[in-house]
Amino acid sequence: MGLIDDVILEGAQFLYFKMKNNSRAKAFDAFASQHDLSFAAKSANYVGEIMQMETPSTAEFKGVGNRRLRGKARRASRWFGDSPFQAKLWAFISNRWRGDWQTNCNIMEGMWKGHLMTSFDTLWFDLGNDNTSEGEYTSVFAHCKANVPEVLISPTGLLSALKRADEGQMLNLGYHRTAFESADFNKTWRVSAADARLASDFISQNMMEYLLDHKSEKWHIELSRGGILISTVYTLKPAQVQQAMDFLAGFLEHIDADLLQPAATA
Repeated sequence: MGLIDDVILEGAQFLYFKMKNNSRAKAFDAFASQHDLSFAAKSANYVGEIMQMETPSTAEFKGVGNRRLRGKARRASRWFGDSPFQAKLWAFISNRWRGDWQTNCNIMEGMWKGHLMTSFDTLWFDLGNDNTSEGEYTSVFAHCKANVPEVLISPTGLLSALKRADEGQMLNLGYHRTAFESADFNKTWRVSAADARLASDFISQNMMEYLLDHKSEKWHIELSRGGILISTVYTLKPAQVQQAMDFLAGFLEHIDADLLQPAATA
C-alpha cells in the first residue's frame, strides 16, 4: 500500500479503537458507580494508590529513548498519555515486554471484599514505521503491603506456554521452577520463584487447595513487591474483572495471616 492508504488504514484503526474504548469506558464507569469504586478513563486523570508506589530513578526506567513512535501510537499517546503503571509496577515481569510503548486507560480502583484493588487496560505499540504490532489487555492488581515474594503462578498446558512466549517470559532470569508435594497441584499449576522457600511459605496446602478449586478460571498470577497481579493478553469485560477481583480477594485470604503483616519501613 502507498502512503495515503497507510494513513487511511491507520486512521480507521485508531477510530475503531477510540470508539471501542469509549464503549468500554462507559461500561466500567457504570460498574464503578454501582460498586462504589473510583474510575478514570485516562491515566492522566488517575491519582490513586499505584501512583504512590515507589519507583527507581527516571533515568533507569525512561523506556523509549530516542526511538520513534508510529503515527497511530503518537495519536494514542496524545489522547491517553504515557503509561505510569509500567514504571510504578516495575517489580512485575508480566507483560513487561509487550510493546516498546504502553499507555493505560479505564482505571478502576477501590475496596473489594475488604481488599484494595485496581484494574486497568493497557494499550501497547511496537516502535518503528515498519512494525505494526499492537495490542490491548486488562490487568487486575490486589495491593498488599507485606513482604511479598517474587512468584509466577500460571496454568500448565500449551495455551499457557504460548501466553508466556507472547509475553517474553520463556526465560525469566533469576526465577526457578518450584515443585510442591501435591502431584495434582504440580500437574495443574506451574510455579516459578526467585526464592523457593519464600514461595512455599505463601503457597501453603490451604492455598494449593484454593488454586485447584479455581483451576478452570486459568488466571495468570504474579506476586511481587506491592501486591498480586493478574495479567492477560486480552481485554476483560466488567463481569470478568469482577470475577478476577473475587479470586484475588480469596487468594489473599488464603495466605497465612502472619505473612500479611505490613513490611517494616526504614
